[in-house]
Amino acid sequence: MGSSSLFPAEDKLHEKADYHRWKMSIDLTLEDQGVLDHVRGNIVEPSSNASAAAWNKWKNGEVKTKKIIQDSIDKRLVAYISDLNTSKEIYDRLVSLFKVNDANQVLFLRNKLREIKKGKDESMQAYFLRITEIKNDLLSIGETITDREMALTTLGGLPSEWYVFRTTLLNNNIIPSFEELMARCIQEQTRVEEQEMPKGPLAAFSSHAKKRNNTGSKSKRKAGRKERCFICNKAGHYAKE
Repeated sequence: MGSSSLFPAEDKLHEKADYHRWKMSIDLTLEDQGVLDHVRGNIVEPSSNASAAAWNKWKNGEVKTKKIIQDSIDKRLVAYISDLNTSKEIYDRLVSLFKVNDANQVLFLRNKLREIKKGKDESMQAYFLRITEIKNDLLSIGETITDREMALTTLGGLPSEWYVFRTTLLNNNIIPSFEELMARCIQEQTRVEEQEMPKGPLAAFSSHAKKRNNTGSKSKRKAGRKERCFICNKAGHYAKE
């Protein structure tokens, strides 16, 4: 479909490594387009004595679903599904071919989530996005993770300089939701960054003016001192005078 594709390149199915991202993306797209029930088997081919309207509705839904699925995969994979008739058959074929071992994947993703750490130069938004992506990958294989676990995992991955923030938050004995925690962390990061920023041109001008005043005072003190004769020790003349 070229530029009108519903799927960005990173969400398309190319190989097994893409399966979980693709599965989440294709299901959401089919649901958004109102045809998810076609691949779930909830909408089936009408009986032979069904009305023309029923047949047309089913056929239009099938065509729409097939186009969406085809748009979501690498063109090299079309050969794997070209012999199938219904959208459900196509969907099931792709799932069976590319679905990875769930048990191993669950273990891998849970370990990845448990060990996640915020990078030194990583923005808070990017950190939360990485955690959300792992959660979505788990959901795509039927593995749920509680909001409480998400929040605690996120707090545990914050760097050491966030110790006071983390301790203060947990001392209230009320663990915020993942969404609320994200808002608080972004707000705190913004506050810290603003404190570390230069104070602006006014502060720079004041600092420069202070230096000039100090320099001027030193010059005046130096100018006010009179030289003394090294023979009689009287001020105002030299020995040669």
